[in-house]
This record gives sequence, structure tokens and C-alpha cells, in this order.
Amino acid sequence: MAGTLVELTPEQISTFAAAEPAWLVARRLAALGEALELPLPHAKQTPLESAGFVTPDLAQAPRVSVGSLSAGAEVLDLSVAISQGRAEVEKHLGRLFAERESRLHALHLATFSGGVFCRVGRGVELKEPLQVSIELQGGVLYAPHVLVVLEEGARADMVVELRGEPGAEASVRGAVEIVLGANAALNYTEFQRLPGRTQTYWPRRAELGRDAKLQWILADVGARLAVADTRTYLRGTGAEARVLASFFGGRRQHYDFTHIMVHEGQHTTSDIEARGVLQGKARAVYNANSVIRKSAKGASGWQHEHTLMLSEEARADLIPELEISEWEVSAGHAASAGPVDPVQIYYMESRGIAPVEARRLIVAGFLASLLHDIPLDSVRERIADIFQEKVEL
Repeated sequence: MAGTLVELTPEQISTFAAAEPAWLVARRLAALGEALELPLPHAKQTPLESAGFVTPDLAQAPRVSVGSLSAGAEVLDLSVAISQGRAEVEKHLGRLFAERESRLHALHLATFSGGVFCRVGRGVELKEPLQVSIELQGGVLYAPHVLVVLEEGARADMVVELRGEPGAEASVRGAVEIVLGANAALNYTEFQRLPGRTQTYWPRRAELGRDAKLQWILADVGARLAVADTRTYLRGTGAEARVLASFFGGRRQHYDFTHIMVHEGQHTTSDIEARGVLQGKARAVYNANSVIRKSAKGASGWQHEHTLMLSEEARADLIPELEISEWEVSAGHAASAGPVDPVQIYYMESRGIAPVEARRLIVAGFLASLLHDIPLDSVRERIADIFQEKVEL
């Protein structure tokens, strides 16, 4: 079999999960058995075989910190939710990854440790965002799992930050699952600010019910190698989903991002807006796909992906795709990647603006349209500040 062989044994998994309920131990063992037969994720431009997150080791739990909570919302360490026997965890954990596309999905379910469980009750509308921090503490391999469930009519903003100790060389094999009931709405923000030597594989899945609305607000600026696969299933009639993705890579950082919108319900709507900035010898591979199934009459799916290169050695591969199996739909895509216009730099420098400040102004203008659509002022300002800090000559 190509790639790393899975050498974990059922006995090791059973010992690892000794304090867990029988249903979860059974799922772990089933996933381990599947991992033996599954390939690594298909990534032409990103070599995965030697990445740390491919290693079939048992993972340790990160430290999870939770901000203040409003009435009607729960945010728990996932291990606590499991020990409490929460019915939502048993029902949904791993369900959106049930059709394992790769060995890494199966290995994650077999070895995950810790993470976050969030539930917002029926009809609850939160006034303040839920704040969660997932922090690596110097270990070798982490596999946190984030499970978010919004019941019918719930409304919430959630901000998750992935971070770690400076200089850490950990690997992360994580996962996110979001389940939105009918007429629920969630703005899910994620900051990936992992240390510069970290390697991470971070798939995300979401399922939307009737008239549900989801915004993925994603900012990736850390890690040496970051691979993320985000798929949103618009299953209920009238469901809406949007991706607002930003990334900034420098030095030899390598990003490989996939965003897929799967339209299954009628009159569903999706939009993907991604803007990235690269400098040094950074590289980004960005693949977006709008999949409109035969059942999705009246669906609409659009994509816009743009990357700005601040150096001649940076590289971006943008791969927009459409898969349409239904009539009476609308879809389209636009993609561009290019360097800074030297005329703009010259114009600003001729008026006394320092070169690095000129680049920062260009980056700010490049991000403006994406930032404008982010609903939380604090998130919008933070992304803008992070990007400004990373600009180099």
C-alpha cells in the first residue's frame, strides 16, 4: 500500500479509549480498520507522504479555553461532553465523515483526543460571540475535534483560534463538524495562527437544514504546511452558505486549501470569496468547486478567488471548478493571481511613502472587499492587523 502503513493495533486503540463509552470505542475500531484500505488525500501539488500528520500515532489533547457564555449555549471540552453522555455527541460525532474520502479522516476518528463541543438550543439567539481557543502545548501529534450543533431557529457567532507555543514542531490532524437545524444561522470564524514549524491537516464539514445559513470566515496565517478541506452540504430547501477565506504566506509556507459547496436542496445558494497574499517563497494551492446535484433545481453557486504575490518567487495555483447536474441553475467562477503593480509602488514612493508601507497599503486595498462582508468588527479589524504585521520588504 502506498504511503505510511497503519501500524496501530485494535488493542492500542481500546486502551487509548478505555474510559470512553462502548459506542465510541466501536467507531474508533471501525475507523482504524477502514484506514488500512484507504489512500491518502489526492493532492497533486502538495506532497503529503512525509508530513507529520500522516503518522499513525495516538494523539494527545490540546488545551481548550472558553470565554463567557450566554444563556441557551453550551461550550464544553469534547472529552467532558463524551463523559457526560451527551446524546448530540453520539448522534453526530464523525457522521459527516462517515464516507471516508481518505486515510487521514479514518485515522483522525480512530485517534482523536479532546476538542470542543458546542450546542445552541432551539430558538436561542446569542448576542455575544462564543470564544474558543485551542492551544498546542509542545507535543508531537494533536487531533482535536470540533463539533458544533445549532438547533432549529438558533443564531450564533463563534470564533475559534488555533495556536501553539512558539518554536513548536507539532503536527495536527483535526476536524470540524457543523450541523445546522432548520432556520438556524451561524457565523463560524477560525484563526489559524499555529507556529511556523507546525504541519496541519484540518478538514471541515457542515450540513445545513431548511433555510439554514452558514458563513465560514477563515484566516490562515500560520504553520509551515497547512492543508484544509472544507465541504458544505446544502441539504435543506433554501439553505445558504458562504466562504470568506483569507490567507497570508511567507518564507517557505505551503498552503493547500479546498472549498466545496454541495447543493442538494432546491433553491440553495452558495458563494466562495477567497483572497490570499504571498511573499518570500510561499506557495498556495487553492481549489474551489460548486457541485449542483440533480435534486438542486433553482440553485446558485459562485466563486471568486484572487491571490496577490509580493515577491517573484511566490507561487499560486488556483483551480476553480463547477459540477452541474441540474437545469434551471446559475453558477460561475473567477480567479486571478498576479504581482503587485510596480507603477503603484513607484507612485507611492515618489510621494514619500516608505516601500514597506506602500506594500501594506496595497494589501489593505486588496483585502477591503472581503473584509467589508465580515459581520463582526473585532474579526474584521484583527484580520486586517495580522496581514499588516506580516508584510515585509
